This record gives sequence, structure tokens and C-alpha cells, in this order.
Amino acid sequence: MESAPLDLPEFRRWREEADRAIESARRESAAGANNWSCFLSEQAAQLAMKALLHGLGRGPWGHDLLRLGQEAEAAGLHASSDVQDALARLARHYIPARYPDAHAAGPASARYRASDSAQALADAEQVFAFVDAAWSGLGG
Repeated sequence: MESAPLDLPEFRRWREEADRAIESARRESAAGANNWSCFLSEQAAQLAMKALLHGLGRGPWGHDLLRLGQEAEAAGLHASSDVQDALARLARHYIPARYPDAHAAGPASARYRASDSAQALADAEQVFAFVDAAWSGLGG
């Protein structure tokens, strides 16, 4: 069975938004808004993974980074255990980084430190490296 052609414009459309999100995450980190940096790092990774999957014509749906990783695996793109760990860590920031009621007390911002933001940014960069290498390996 022949595979579908790669969709470079769709890959680029999503991947460019991933770059914008990671830049926003860096700005929030520099401003000390660590919870927002973590959330935006998660969003950047999500956009990058969706770029890859859209580029393959797979039309991913949803916001679960672990599921997006599984979809990439189903497409024959194996993520290392380090990338899978990065996806899992980032996935934890999707809701609790934004909502005060995700915690027993206090604002979400009180639960996040600069070290959390640094880890989330590093994790997003690792996801970017996986996406870009996978795309390049496909001839994109």
C-alpha cells in the first residue's frame, strides 16, 4: 500500500505556531510566570506533535500529548524513552498550570517554580527535536 504524500504546507502551518508558543513560554519564564511558561511549553509541544501528524495527513484530534505520541508511533515514528518521558511530564501541565481549582488551595502560580519552567522548556525543545528529525527523515 502506498503512503499518502507529505503535506509540507500543513506541517509548516502547525510548526510555526509551535515556535510562537515556545517563544511565549520563554517570555513567561523570564517574567517569573512559571505556571504559564509550563502551560505554554505543553502547548508548544502539542502544536509540534500535531504539525508532524498533520504533515503525514493523519488529522490528529485532541490535546493529550501521550495520545499524540501514540499516534506518531502508529505512523511508524518511534520516540525514544526520553521523548516519551518529556511528553508525559509536559502533559501534566495542561490543566493544573492554569486553574486554581486544580489544587487544594491557592492559585496555580503558587505551585510552580523556576525549575518547573526550565524543565518544561527543555522538554518542549526535546519534543521539537524529535518532530524535526522525524519530519526530516521522512523527506519533509
